[in-house]
Amino acid sequence: MSLLLRSTTMPDDIKNLAEIVLKKFHSHDGPGVFTIGVSGIDASGKGFVSRLLQSELEKQNLKVTNINIDPWQNPLTIRLQKEDPARNFYNNVFRWDDFFSQLILPLKKTGSIYLETRLIRTDADEYYPFTYHLRKPDILLIEGIFLFKRELLEHYDLTIWIDCSFETGLRRAIVRNTENLSEEQLTRDYRIYYYPAQLYHFQKDDPRNAASIVYNNDEII
Repeated sequence: MSLLLRSTTMPDDIKNLAEIVLKKFHSHDGPGVFTIGVSGIDASGKGFVSRLLQSELEKQNLKVTNINIDPWQNPLTIRLQKEDPARNFYNNVFRWDDFFSQLILPLKKTGSIYLETRLIRTDADEYYPFTYHLRKPDILLIEGIFLFKRELLEHYDLTIWIDCSFETGLRRAIVRNTENLSEEQLTRDYRIYYYPAQLYHFQKDDPRNAASIVYNNDEII
């Protein structure tokens, strides 16, 4: 059963979410770093909620490592293809194997990592060098779309689905426009690639029902 939390920006709701996470953390007796997956549709507010949750947890003197999967995307020519665009985006948006084998699994297992790698600017397909030098987090927080693919669920000790309608998500996406596109082009991409891929994800993986917690974030923020 998923726990439905009711609001978006009220501090009490984030505190409520943090309290639930803390109970799960303190009762965790499994191997490795306690790992939380935070997922939802594009522009649902995953990063916003994750940062607020991280802040609340750090008030409890916990060290939280917050990792966004977005810089591990494939180039545009791979992830945005006209043939079967939804299924292709779902399967090929990220370098899944590299993300988990090089970064997440070693960090979860040993509690530390030093990794020199190349990440991508998703708005320009430009690679840049980046070093992950992480030591002894109490909690590993991973945020991104499609994290609740059935074959990936085993990697998380707790899963949080950020619930949001496609209409609200698109309005947020237009406002933030991290892709640096015209509103017309951005709307087109969301309707051809991103949201059809999310619908495919819903049919294939049922991510909302797979989550331990459902956090309602369906308001403009």
